[in-house]
Amino acid sequence: MPQPLRAALVLLVLAPSARGQEIGEEEFVGVFGAEHAASRSLEEGLARAEAARRRAGVLANPRVDIWQERPEGSPRVTNWTLAWTPPFDGRLGLSRRAADARVRTARERLAADTARLRSEVRRVFAAWSLALEREALARRQHDRVRGLASRERERARIGEGSGLSARRLGLAEGEARAAAGEAEAERARAEAMARAWRPDLPSAARPARVFLPELPPDLNGQDPPEVRALRFEAEEARLRERLGRRFWAFPELQLGWQSLRHGGVGQGGPILAGSWSVPLLDRAQAARVETARQRDIAEARLALAAAHVKAEIEGRQAAYAALLSAARETEQAPAEADRVVEAAAAVFQAGESTLTDLLETLRSASEARVRGLELRSRAHEAHRELEAAVGRPLSP
Repeated sequence: MPQPLRAALVLLVLAPSARGQEIGEEEFVGVFGAEHAASRSLEEGLARAEAARRRAGVLANPRVDIWQERPEGSPRVTNWTLAWTPPFDGRLGLSRRAADARVRTARERLAADTARLRSEVRRVFAAWSLALEREALARRQHDRVRGLASRERERARIGEGSGLSARRLGLAEGEARAAAGEAEAERARAEAMARAWRPDLPSAARPARVFLPELPPDLNGQDPPEVRALRFEAEEARLRERLGRRFWAFPELQLGWQSLRHGGVGQGGPILAGSWSVPLLDRAQAARVETARQRDIAEARLALAAAHVKAEIEGRQAAYAALLSAARETEQAPAEADRVVEAAAAVFQAGESTLTDLLETLRSASEARVRGLELRSRAHEAHRELEAAVGRPLSP
């Protein structure tokens, strides 16, 4: 079999498995659903609110009293009573509605926390992906400078080049080697952090290139979870204020039986009674003051947050638009830098430019590549911040 055909068949067989080792951002983030431990660790507030709702919906327990008297020479008296306070004073309904509002608040806060969790996981993935690209660029720069330095040393050995130029390129090679080592260390740290979040990843898994989504449309049509949580919080505060104004309680009703027994003869009859706390002194004055202030505070927080979040979303959307446009404009910079470096190396080897010009070109090309990576990193960060502010995924 001809060698080119054999090589083509090998690539055809290995290509699917090679692609299978690459993991995209959504694949990396997608496992952090509601059942994941990281998501379940955020549910404490919701659990407390649901428990409070359950307590608010439970009726008061009845009370059973039994007592007996046996005075000497007098009839033996046995009483038993069942006492219960019916929930007819209006407090039960208000308490349940306030607890329902607290549950809705907790759910919106959980949604906001989940959005922040997604943003953090996306940050970890982006750090891994960009660190891998940065390491590849540093190694490529090191290989290029090492090749130039090797050729210049050979030229100096046979007398066609300057020994000083060879030594200067050797210094540049050492600098590029150090930069490659730093990039490798940063990539190892970012990969370790990513695998700490996703220990299930195979050892050969590699992150795909960071994807910058399209600019989302107008995002002011729906309130983010933080604003919705404050709205439910204000609703709860208004219900608590109404609850605090209720100081009349329904009477406690008692039903029972009394039996008298003396000299072997017994008599008995029903007991009907009631007790009522008359609010002459304590009319819940403190509760009324407190709940009214809490309602004012909750409504003020809602008004401030609504204005602040709207401005924040608009600002983050504008920032992402600018960074996305700049990042796309610099997508061709690495290829252009490679062409410039190749041309500068050829001109230098032909003796038509100085070593200083070549080193300056190498430095500028490297900075252009790194600057492009940093710009993509900043654009991805801006998109994460926008997504966290909106409180829901914006990536397709």
